[in-house]
Amino acid sequence: MSSRAKAGSDSCRGDSGEMNPDLSRERATASFNPETITNILDGTPERTRRRREIESLVINDPAFQNEDPNFLSRSERYELAIKKSSQMVKKIRDHGISDPEEIYWYK
Repeated sequence: MSSRAKAGSDSCRGDSGEMNPDLSRERATASFNPETITNILDGTPERTRRRREIESLVINDPAFQNEDPNFLSRSERYELAIKKSSQMVKKIRDHGISDPEEIYWYK
């Protein structure tokens, strides 16, 4: 399962950083603790913390802010993808991320 699809993932938040109100309401009425499920899916609370830390590096990095691809030509979309890919490799090295699963989280 993708780390972004896991319960409790910060990637369930929109561009404003606010969680979808429907999702928030469902979590509030759940018969279980969503954070506990998140920790189980990640393996440990420490791995959940680390995954969120890595995800936040990407979410808060201006180099990865998305332009609307609908207004870009095919060649501009390709250039943007190459630029973001090279930035990703550079940032992974800069942050010392070498664990394959952590690299996956960064992607």
